[in-house]
Amino acid sequence: MISGRQTLASIDSSLQELRNKISRAEQQVEERNNRLLALQQDEINNYRELGRLRVEILAIDQLITIPDDAERTVQGLLDQRKNGLQKVHDDITASEQHRLDLEHKREQQASSVEEAAVVVDTAEKKTQDRLDDDPAYQRQLQITREMERTVRHAQDKATQREEELEQKGRPFHNDPLFMYLWNRKYGTVDYQANTLTRWLDGRVAKLVRYTESRVNFSKLQEIPRRLREHADQVGQEAKQEFEVLKALDTQARKEDGIPPLEEILEQQEAELKGVDEQIEQAMARQQELEQQKSDYSAGTDKYYQKAVDYLTSELRRDDLRDLRLQAQVTPFPEDDMIISHLLEQEEQEQDLQDGIAELKSLNTQQQQRLAELESLRSEFKRHRYDSPGTGFSDPAVIAATLGNLINGVLTSKAFWRILQQQRRYRPRRADPGFGSGGFGRGTVWGSGMRFPTSGGGGIFGSGRRGGFSFPKGGSGRRSGGGGFRTGGGF
Repeated sequence: MISGRQTLASIDSSLQELRNKISRAEQQVEERNNRLLALQQDEINNYRELGRLRVEILAIDQLITIPDDAERTVQGLLDQRKNGLQKVHDDITASEQHRLDLEHKREQQASSVEEAAVVVDTAEKKTQDRLDDDPAYQRQLQITREMERTVRHAQDKATQREEELEQKGRPFHNDPLFMYLWNRKYGTVDYQANTLTRWLDGRVAKLVRYTESRVNFSKLQEIPRRLREHADQVGQEAKQEFEVLKALDTQARKEDGIPPLEEILEQQEAELKGVDEQIEQAMARQQELEQQKSDYSAGTDKYYQKAVDYLTSELRRDDLRDLRLQAQVTPFPEDDMIISHLLEQEEQEQDLQDGIAELKSLNTQQQQRLAELESLRSEFKRHRYDSPGTGFSDPAVIAATLGNLINGVLTSKAFWRILQQQRRYRPRRADPGFGSGGFGRGTVWGSGMRFPTSGGGGIFGSGRRGGFSFPKGGSGRRSGGGGFRTGGGF
């Protein structure tokens, strides 16, 4: 079995692997964009050279004018871009270091939580052992067990008679004349009617033998009602006995100093929650910076776009197109060489653009997986799957599913379901089903090594003292053979 904290570390490792893949892909996109821009700059120079040759060859005073400061204009934009990108890199480095510091702090705090949980668990086990040898406590425990059995018997009996009432009372309910007289309370002191109605109702009563049927129907209803009242009364008595037992548990915990230990645990958990909130804020800031870096790498930043737009506008000029057409039909080899270079450059540009588009598509998919995994990590911590005592049964399955998630074979929802299926509770020393904890009314035990909640109910229960069921482990000896669980309380 792998612990929750080890599983969280595996998720962190997978996140870093994905970030590295995205970073490598972004670097490749950036390199291709830079090569593409360099090719376009060189293309401008080739057109300038072609224009110079055409003037020399044709011996005319007309020159294809391309601004001499074009290169300086583009370079100025690229210098601004370089400075902006460097700032983003510096901010990312600082943000990443801050997040790593917080993660280290969280790891230390998680260890403090686990240590505090073990202290509480050990103290509870010691108290339970003491109560096991306490005659007065054992007498009250036995009384509560007997009352529980009595309540269950009374409830079963009342339920049985209520079912019989539904079955045996059906003929009465299906007789409209009988039910008419019954609903009018005929034959009782509550019956009210005028002389004519009384005479008619009397005729109906004789017809359906109402007097005899009313006695039978009344008895049929009276028995379940009395049994239910008895079950409710016994239930109240059982509840009182349970409260006495719970009070003994609570008092024993207080005498052994467990509540202050629980307060320490709660303080440690609160500090851990605070660190998690800081990590979430740091992650949000880092994601924002990573998006800026991604924009630079993809060439969608304002500086790169201005440079591309400038060069594109120059290369689309009509006089350059005319110059190229003229050069293609001349017999001069110098023209042919430049045209050949231009054709090679255009082919290289197209290849680069195709590669950039493919890399961007791949990077988009990887960023989606990264977002899924980061969301899963947040849920993992929010539900405290890394809490003391929590583990996952098969490390190989966790590793394989993480790999499938990174490669896009598995969704985060599917991985979450696997986590839930694999989740186990490592054996604790204290038994949450001890004493008053075994009657389906919640438990005062097991607060150290427990399935924690997410604060608002979540998927694990509704609170430390709530009625969620602890899985039975090696310490379940007290929960068998004594009728501890009622299947929902009484």
